[in-house]
Amino acid sequence: MLTAEKVIKEIYLLPLNERQKVARHIIEFGIRVPHPDVPEILDMKAWQDEIARKPFNLKQASEYLGVSSVTLRRWVKAGRISASKIGRAYTFDVMDLKNLKKAHLTKKRKSLSKLEL
Repeated sequence: MLTAEKVIKEIYLLPLNERQKVARHIIEFGIRVPHPDVPEILDMKAWQDEIARKPFNLKQASEYLGVSSVTLRRWVKAGRISASKIGRAYTFDVMDLKNLKKAHLTKKRKSLSKLEL
């Protein structure tokens, strides 16, 4: 029986340009619009919920926000964002990161619109 695990292993064995074609196809047809001949294999809502349940580490959070890890540590110390710390490792709630990013983008848009006036 063909399983997702077997398919993924086979994809990794493909040459890079072929893997890129597969990735493009999955992104275009498997996520945005289902291809008419292929059943939907990815439940976006469930996938996003699964990602949101797992906390991000410092590196993942800084990449998501587009800032350096030093900046993110400063924001934690300043209380701009909350984080859990075990030893030296920070973890961040995904929803907190989304809210911070959304608030930051909203401020940016407002400042840009003021410049245009």
